[in-house]
Amino acid sequence: MSKSLVILNGVKISTDKQGRYRLNDLHKASGGETKHQPGLWSANQQTQSLINLLKKETLGNPIVSIEGRKGGTYACKELVYAYAMWISPEFHLHVIRKFDAVIMGEYKARQDRDTARLEYKPMTDAVKKSREEQGKTIAPHHFSNEADLINRIALGMTAAKFRVHHDIEKKESIRDYLTPEQMRCITELQRANTVFISMGWDYEQRKASLTGIYEKNHKKPLLEELHRLAA
Repeated sequence: MSKSLVILNGVKISTDKQGRYRLNDLHKASGGETKHQPGLWSANQQTQSLINLLKKETLGNPIVSIEGRKGGTYACKELVYAYAMWISPEFHLHVIRKFDAVIMGEYKARQDRDTARLEYKPMTDAVKKSREEQGKTIAPHHFSNEADLINRIALGMTAAKFRVHHDIEKKESIRDYLTPEQMRCITELQRANTVFISMGWDYEQRKASLTGIYEKNHKKPLLEELHRLAA
């Protein structure tokens, strides 16, 4: 799964572990005409010349065919652009603009992920301090419960379910797969929850207030972002 989510005409473009893009998804996004199948494009002489040139310039293989459940033809970004141009100038321009928008958003997304990561510790520190002041024991689930509270509100599910739903490996952080608006939402909710915990609010009080913040500040932007990504 790609950390940089690319959606073309409502079709999510899958990637392999090397970051190559699945041309079968682009084919579907372009309309799925038989004459535009990836195999026909990759077999022509001009494409083969480009592939050979890229092989000389890069260490990895610029294009591979994979069998199985997620099988298909996976290609590097340069070949994605070439394939899109082969389909049509209009589709080529659409692909370039969509990929450029994703790339430009990556830097800001990294900043947002770092901020959310930094904001998580004050929240767990607040949990620890609150329980210590009450003379209660501290266990790992006390921290994960707070993370799940935030994720259920912001993402509609726990981190574990989000991981399964998006086919994310256990060793990877789900933050790397969140959209910019999802990250902003989680960051604000973490900050607010830290304050609420410090004020001694119970779980239900905090849940209600955090849900209110989500409804007021993030529900609409999240929906608008979803529509933009699907365009």
